[in-house]
This record gives sequence, structure tokens and C-alpha cells, in this order.
Amino acid sequence: SWPREAIKRLELLRNWRKISELVANAARGVIGEDLMAVYVVGSIAEGKAGVYSDIDIVLVVSNPKYKNIDTVIEVKLKAEELGVPVEAPIDVKILTEEEFNEYTKTLYKKRVLVKKYK
Repeated sequence: SWPREAIKRLELLRNWRKISELVANAARGVIGEDLMAVYVVGSIAEGKAGVYSDIDIVLVVSNPKYKNIDTVIEVKLKAEELGVPVEAPIDVKILTEEEFNEYTKTLYKKRVLVKKYK
């Protein structure tokens, strides 16, 4: 039933910090030294998450070659191996440092640093 699904989803959203840390570890495994930082943005960072929210995770990379769907899929699969539930509502975006810095002026004014590598 919908309410049970909604409750399950809210539980996952409430665990956003642990989930985003696992995604950061997964991304580090996939991207390696080119991963600079991992942030949570969007409604969670703004403190406005609701049942339809996603955990919006931004991977900041030093090499634009990682900006593709294959990297996103690899990171998600690795995150599942590390314990992120398959049904966790995560949305992974990959940006260069320049792109991320541009976004922080508008879209990502509120953001939560999960891990910084450089």
C-alpha cells in the first residue's frame, strides 16, 4: 500500500547522511584520485525534504571524463555493494569544480559537505 511505501521512503531519506557517505566511498572506489569532494544538495540540504524528495548527491571531479551515465551507474552499483538499499532515492550528478562553483552561486547555495578529498 502507498502509506507503507511512503514510510519506507521517508526512512531512507532520514538516513541521507549514512547513505551519502556510502555513495562517497563508492565514488572514491570508482573515480579514485580524480574525486575532489562529495556534497548533498537540493531539498535535503535545504531542510525541506518530503516523501517525493531524492537524496541529491554531487560528485565534484577534477577530470571531466567522468561526467557520463556509465560512471553514475558504476557508482550506484558500488554503493549497493557497500550497503545502500537498491530502492534508496538517490540522484547522483557529476560536475567539475568550475561547474560546481558556478552552481553554488544559484542552485546550490545550501549544500552539505559529505567528504572532501582535495
